[in-house]
Amino acid sequence: MAQKQLAASFPMLMSEVTVWLSAQILSSLRTEADRQFPLETGGALIGYWSDADTVVVTEFVGPGPDSVHRRYSYQHDHEWEASQIALHYHRSGRSHVYIGDWHTHPEARSGDLSGTDRRSIRRVIKSREARARRPLMVVLFGKTEHWTPLVWVSTLKPRWAWRQQLLIEKTKLQLFSV
Repeated sequence: MAQKQLAASFPMLMSEVTVWLSAQILSSLRTEADRQFPLETGGALIGYWSDADTVVVTEFVGPGPDSVHRRYSYQHDHEWEASQIALHYHRSGRSHVYIGDWHTHPEARSGDLSGTDRRSIRRVIKSREARARRPLMVVLFGKTEHWTPLVWVSTLKPRWAWRQQLLIEKTKLQLFSV
């Protein structure tokens, strides 16, 4: 009873989002995570929002040749990723766009976001080039052959006239087969 009252007094800050991801893409992300273990790796996600609460991941971009993989950090090869995103965008008839990022947390016990992850999300939302007002962040945590995905969705909400608050929430992941 007390939990229900507490939940009612703190409504969700965003509507609940469902993320559809093919089992094949998840398998490819895990393979890339295994390949780079014990270093972090990552890339970009491509897809579309089918409505305000549902996003479909259709492709992923792995790390580019100039990506930097470290034990506790990963730096994207932004130029390479942008070229791959543009390629997928044109191949899809301009309907599949950049929808967020993915990366790994090797040997972590949770997929919680770090401060670096949160700053990265804020930069993506504010970036004109990204055009992602509600980007996803998929974190694979664990170890070789035992990666668990956790999906986050985020947005900026006005807090005061001069400051915006970053809202980040875990969301539901639905797998499908192609």
